[in-house]
Amino acid sequence: MVTVGLVGIGASFGAILRYEMTKYIKKRVPSYFPFGTLIINVLACLILGMFATLTLETGNLYALGGVGFCGGLSTFSTLSFETIILIQERRYRIAVEYVLGSLIVGITAISFGAFIFNI
Repeated sequence: MVTVGLVGIGASFGAILRYEMTKYIKKRVPSYFPFGTLIINVLACLILGMFATLTLETGNLYALGGVGFCGGLSTFSTLSFETIILIQERRYRIAVEYVLGSLIVGITAISFGAFIFNI
């Protein structure tokens, strides 16, 4: 039961940070390209790579930070929704760049986060 509580606490902080960061980025980087979600998801991947390496994906710290915080911070549903909006607006090239960029940069960020603490 403690683990569930830790996941919930971490997710709450991650979601609040995502909300505030999204507002901040949208205000400073007006664009059709969804930079806010991309930046936030990459940051979550980087942090998850670090947590996974530090905790070996076990224990309360991983539940709080890896599953909870990073899960609340990142948002696949928003990525998917923004991609559909881009497609509806016939911004096909941006949609493809967004999806591929999110995957490639996200995987790279997780690898980099793991590498930092694997030295």
